[in-house]
Amino acid sequence: MIPVKPFDSYKWRWLSVQPTESLLDPPVFLGVLRVLARHEGERPSTPEIETELNTVQSETNTTVNLARSAERNIIRNSGQYWKGTGLLTPDKGGIQLTSLGRQIAAGRITQSEFAAIMVQQTILPNPWTYSPEEIAKWKAANLEIRPLALILEIIGAISRNQGGMKDAYITPKELIRVAIPLAGMRFTALDIANYVIQFRRGNLDISAWPDCAPEANDTRLAREFLLFLSNFGLCRRVENGKRLEDRYFADEVLDVVASLTTASIFAGDEQADQVVNAVRHSTLPSLIERQRTTTTVLSRQGQPKFRKQILRISQGQCLITGERIGEVLEAAHIIPVTSGGADETDNGICLRVDIHRLFDSGNIRLRPSGELQFSDAIKTSQNYGILPQSIVIPSFIKMANVEWRYKYL
Repeated sequence: MIPVKPFDSYKWRWLSVQPTESLLDPPVFLGVLRVLARHEGERPSTPEIETELNTVQSETNTTVNLARSAERNIIRNSGQYWKGTGLLTPDKGGIQLTSLGRQIAAGRITQSEFAAIMVQQTILPNPWTYSPEEIAKWKAANLEIRPLALILEIIGAISRNQGGMKDAYITPKELIRVAIPLAGMRFTALDIANYVIQFRRGNLDISAWPDCAPEANDTRLAREFLLFLSNFGLCRRVENGKRLEDRYFADEVLDVVASLTTASIFAGDEQADQVVNAVRHSTLPSLIERQRTTTTVLSRQGQPKFRKQILRISQGQCLITGERIGEVLEAAHIIPVTSGGADETDNGICLRVDIHRLFDSGNIRLRPSGELQFSDAIKTSQNYGILPQSIVIPSFIKMANVEWRYKYL
């Protein structure tokens, strides 16, 4: 069958109408969020905010000009990235974070938990970034889509029906040309997956299908959903020569339905807390962390040498627990390689394997003072309540690396 658009302007757009893809890079996204947290109640145009945004830009090496001027900084122009994710209120005037935004800025909610919340809560039309006219069109068509959840469900269905995890991916072209038109007609993830499979095999003629990305930025707007999934650890991006042909793999079959709740992060702090609680009692954050770990392992070539160097200089002892059994010790990067961190001893610490996972996921954060900061999940855990409140940072570690990680991860 040939799909039909549910209304004339149907497309997938999540955040800004002028996409700035690098803002979805976690160090940049979280770095800007923490600037906002430090300046709640102030106007975005204050000189202090301009100065701090310039620091974030410099220290994260982003190509985005975060602070063109005090009057035209990234908050004024692209604040939708934090509003549309439920972290910054849509009110004009002084900066006001939501309770969810404050918890993430403070490290109480980890990156994996935040990613899981976004999978569950990202809805089209977005109530905080869409105009009333756009929302009215979606409502008139009785249409609501959870795009991140749907993408992951489609990839899972492709894996089950196509022959395994080697085929568990989707490309931007498949998303834009096949999945989005069918989603507009309320096709299930399973049905969409079957169409994607036929398209991939060359058995599907879509020449008469509607174009759901007709304008200049529409392809980038749709691709942002895949970039988020990749940047926050839910998918592994494999470049394929052209951006539209890049493959976004899911190495874990994620159960995105189990954590769904009727509460909304856009309906006030009380409902947002209900969402956080529902996500924490689901398996999704741990599955996301396993996916992120798999991506790191598959992309790293120098890990064995790095581990040997770190264990040697650390005298085979976990920095936080004191564990000395070699089979459970790993080398953890302070600044991740994906963020420009080096395989050097001044950028590594020896950690027990479970502590390493908690460190990488943001459940355990290290202040430059040596104080350890724990997520809410760690604070309520019976197993990790005995962890020390602070450690002595070894002299071989470069303190600038510790400072960078605490600010941006």
